[in-house]
Amino acid sequence: MRTEVYLSVLAEKQAEALRGADLRAFVAFVGDLEARGCAALGYRLTGEFPVNRLCVKHLRGAMRVVVAFEGAGRSWVLMMGPHDERDRTHDVYASLWGVCGLDAPPVGERTKPACCDGDGAEPNLPEIDDLTARCRDLVKTRRRKRAG
Repeated sequence: MRTEVYLSVLAEKQAEALRGADLRAFVAFVGDLEARGCAALGYRLTGEFPVNRLCVKHLRGAMRVVVAFEGAGRSWVLMMGPHDERDRTHDVYASLWGVCGLDAPPVGERTKPACCDGDGAEPNLPEIDDLTARCRDLVKTRRRKRAG
């Protein structure tokens, strides 16, 4: 079964900024996500809800992409960007924690389980509208900071 792939407003803006090898890696990833669903992703994040329903793929170098599944065969690319703990203002995970309503990363052991459940099913997040709205709000916030 093919997976529909949607991009949040934030992911659209981030994808528009990609060039060269990063753009090619992202396009290839989207094709793989459409073809294989959750099997195209590297791992699921650990932590409290909704973090434990989000999956990550390493694209190139430090570049990461974060995906949520609204339901069977329907995915959302929420955001992408570099993972850089030295620069929290541009770190994809720092942005993700904010979108998830967290002030800090989830505590506890990070085990990086497979994105798909044992039976090959996606970790569904029917509440996707809230996360995509927060991603949209993050774009607006970044625009105001640049303008101000």
